[in-house]
Amino acid sequence: MSAGGLDRRSFLKILGLAGLATLINRPAHGALRGRDVGRFSWDRLKDQARDLAASSYAPPDRTVSETLAKLDYDQYRNIAFRHDRALWKDGPFPYQMELFHSGYLYRAPVQIHVIENERAELLEYDRSLFHFGPAEEQVEIPSNAGYSGVRLLAPEAQSDTYSEFAVFQGASYFRSRAATQVYGLSARGLSLNTVQPGGEEFPAFTAYWVEKPAPGASTISLYALLDSKSVTGAYRFAIEHHTNTVMDIECELYPRRELTHAGIAPFSSMYFFGPADHTRWEDFRPRVHDSDGLLMHTGAGDWIWRPVITGGPILYSAFSDRSPRGFGLMQRERSYEAYQDINAGYDKRPSAWVEPLSDWGDGTVDLIELPTNNEYADNIIAFWRPAEPMQPGKAYNYRYRLSWVEDVPTDRTVASVVNTRAGKGLEPNSRYFVVDLQGGDLHADAVTEYWDYEVTASTGLIWAYTVGPNPYLDGKRISIEFRPNGKEEADISFQISQSGKPLTERWVYRWAP
Repeated sequence: MSAGGLDRRSFLKILGLAGLATLINRPAHGALRGRDVGRFSWDRLKDQARDLAASSYAPPDRTVSETLAKLDYDQYRNIAFRHDRALWKDGPFPYQMELFHSGYLYRAPVQIHVIENERAELLEYDRSLFHFGPAEEQVEIPSNAGYSGVRLLAPEAQSDTYSEFAVFQGASYFRSRAATQVYGLSARGLSLNTVQPGGEEFPAFTAYWVEKPAPGASTISLYALLDSKSVTGAYRFAIEHHTNTVMDIECELYPRRELTHAGIAPFSSMYFFGPADHTRWEDFRPRVHDSDGLLMHTGAGDWIWRPVITGGPILYSAFSDRSPRGFGLMQRERSYEAYQDINAGYDKRPSAWVEPLSDWGDGTVDLIELPTNNEYADNIIAFWRPAEPMQPGKAYNYRYRLSWVEDVPTDRTVASVVNTRAGKGLEPNSRYFVVDLQGGDLHADAVTEYWDYEVTASTGLIWAYTVGPNPYLDGKRISIEFRPNGKEEADISFQISQSGKPLTERWVYRWAP
């Protein structure tokens, strides 16, 4: 649903490494034309971002023509890069790259460079790189129309056929998937002021540098320059795609002003409806979502599972932590039968998991759930928010590993929440929750005599709960009857432990009328 998230914004900007351009023009990397713009390094990019932050923000100085801006979704999709012109196609390279045309939502072209032998070439616009549909062929396109992003391709398993596995396009959005999956949730470079007074700000990757991979290399390196009214930043991605896609990311941020609500490693996803919430739609499918929960591995080693829901109000949850070990938006339900959607393939949507590679200190994992009446807009947002505001004149460095996977790529000994269902309770206005757990020591026939149960609600009343076997999962089923306190929101929590050692994830549910 990345496209759904992008239709909310298109703040793309254009900026390069000023002062490095020369007048040398020559064919670059196959049939693409490039212009040598000098030496490139990670340190140079950080210097550029730091210098940029010391000056006033300048909006993009060039936007696409009116004809390109007026393209609708279908017309824009009819402009496709010619696969036979992909970069590094004619060689034994593990990765290839293609470009996206400007137009539609992508109205401020970005600069795209290719790095080889520590020198960067700026790719010049070339209409012949694209295939246009019959109607789009008649669109008037200026000679400097420009590009809006890049896509990366890798060979399919046991095949010489290359397929797309990652896209960088639109503001600071990017998305990826594991080898057997289809696209779902998106990541971003940075979020700013999400659902805060004054409105959200969308920093943009204004320029990309992609390093030509060596034959047989396992990774491909991509760099990006970020710019907005409030902050600049330098980003580098070391990307590896095999069964899963793993991105080792480093960003260095330079605020122009104080940032009180900066989101590090943010995600945007979609949750329309499912058995975990109380919304009901006239739909032939049992559930529709890209992600069904937020998983957290705290600095203290605890595991927390928070099913995502939708409802009437905007829900904002913040989970305090110090030096988190990981967090991510997950798609745990993997059976086709649970979705019954042949075309959308929700059972094949990726989970995305962040593991900090440096000490992130104090802060919160924030989860925002927006109401929605369709499945086409990203309404679930999650990120890490530092406890202390970021100050202008300082540099802030974050390193993390972002994995696009089926399940969290970390060994666990506790049982996982595999299903959450909610419905009416027996008493008027009460709610009934059924939670299935599987794994660890929670076998269906496990002896429960020495287990401890922690069941709480921040408001309202836990009227009753039971724990019993679930032989269909070889696990346990927990049933909770909850009586709300009128229309007050409540956080309901459940965990099983033994002698102080957790046996399960902590299940945390937000009840909102």
